[in-house]
Amino acid sequence: MPRIDVHSVDDPRLAPYRELNQRNLTRQSGLFIAEGDKVTERLIASRYPVASLLAEAGWAERLGPQLPPETPIYVAERKLLEATIGFNFHRGVLGCGRRLPSPAVGDVTGQAAPQATILVCPDVHDPTNLGSIIRTAAAFGCAGLVLGRQCADPFSRRVLRVSMGAALHLPIVESRSLADDLQSLRRADFLLAATVIDPAVPPLADFQRPQKLALLLGSEGHGLAPQWQSLCDRRITIPMQLGIDSLNVAVAAAVFLYHFTRRSLTP
Repeated sequence: MPRIDVHSVDDPRLAPYRELNQRNLTRQSGLFIAEGDKVTERLIASRYPVASLLAEAGWAERLGPQLPPETPIYVAERKLLEATIGFNFHRGVLGCGRRLPSPAVGDVTGQAAPQATILVCPDVHDPTNLGSIIRTAAAFGCAGLVLGRQCADPFSRRVLRVSMGAALHLPIVESRSLADDLQSLRRADFLLAATVIDPAVPPLADFQRPQKLALLLGSEGHGLAPQWQSLCDRRITIPMQLGIDSLNVAVAAAVFLYHFTRRSLTP
């Protein structure tokens, strides 16, 4: 592989890595950043092409053999690496990946098992919450995740870090028309279930899961908007003690998914 020693933060080849604490690469850039050894190794093992690595010498030696021979590895001392990315960093390596087109809902449903769960997030704005949801969805074997246009970028540096690279392997649909995609899920025999905060709604324990389930999660501040609830077949809720109005959306996702998959989990 081309191993290139770099000595200046102004080196134009380091542009994708520069001042990461001030920005995230946008969806339009065609690139994303994997931070740290575990996420970078998962990038290398994924279907996403690796544009380059920025690494300390030890990590360059370790990861170089796993890369195609044409992939450049920019080697820098830690002080230069930190000066480039804009924050203290002790994990030694970052990777720059190339984005691929988002799959369509039909791609996900077409590959789903006879019993499958798909998460739908119309507007989860916070990258940390979205990263946690992605990691949880992967852990509980979801067939995929459908994101509305208001969601955080699933390939932002923070989402990838919090998801521990799960976003590189879980099928994620970045929907252009969520209403249309919900209808596509229904045509593929997925029951649409709205998660809500309403004591009058049947509790989770009483909900009989169908073979194919699409579970809609609300936003952090306002829950699931009425427009999305109206498109669902059922509404379900997690009972809570008086005085507690809601759970964090990522925590709620974990509760729902554990409930729906616990019988199939191996010890």
